[in-house]
Amino acid sequence: MASASTAILVIGANRGIGFELATRLHRQGYTVFGTHRPQTRDDPSVKDLVREGINTFELDLTDEDSIVRASQNFGERKLDVLINCAGVYYLWDDKLFTEQTAEDLLFHFKVNVVGPFLTSKHFLRNLSQSKHGRIINISSDFASIAVLDNNGGNACYRISKCALNQLTKTTAVDLKKVAPTIHTLAVHPGFVPTKMTGFVGEDDMEECMTNLVNLVRNFASSTHDMLPNGGYVRWNGERMDY
Repeated sequence: MASASTAILVIGANRGIGFELATRLHRQGYTVFGTHRPQTRDDPSVKDLVREGINTFELDLTDEDSIVRASQNFGERKLDVLINCAGVYYLWDDKLFTEQTAEDLLFHFKVNVVGPFLTSKHFLRNLSQSKHGRIINISSDFASIAVLDNNGGNACYRISKCALNQLTKTTAVDLKKVAPTIHTLAVHPGFVPTKMTGFVGEDDMEECMTNLVNLVRNFASSTHDMLPNGGYVRWNGERMDY
């Protein structure tokens, strides 16, 4: 079992991959905190988190004041791992880029890039209290420019997740100057069936989540140096090309 002294915060914990991570890590003995949007406070998914015994509070990635309040509510306690899991992906994203708008792209950036930028910034003081603070940004294989399976479409999602990878790398470089014990990682969790994907997916949920939890555990371990600081990997730790 893990040590309860290891604190993990999952941004966007009340559904999909975030729920799987939060509940599985909690059951393994970590102290897990999870956020949900204010609009979903009465949603059954939030009640499921509470029933699991996970500490929950509200946070809206599109509202910096909400993120500041959440960091204030979190207090001065130590945070070992921040997982930026919340994101936006529309089922109509597969339309040609010519059928999408500037507003569509800006909203994807606000949630998928600016949100993780702000949570990393406002929870930095908590991460700095950990001997080995970690920031994990849930990315996607759609973020990779190098992959050969880009068949078009999903422009807003692809572009914003690509920017998230750059945020991950740049944050790692900057933190070497001000908080060198904090490392970052961008992770493709697998294309698994969740509400966000319309419950469509090509990868097995159990396999991906089991490996993803192990990856979080390994990255959080001060003795594990196989995962690259600022890197981009699959759920099983396999390195990916940007």
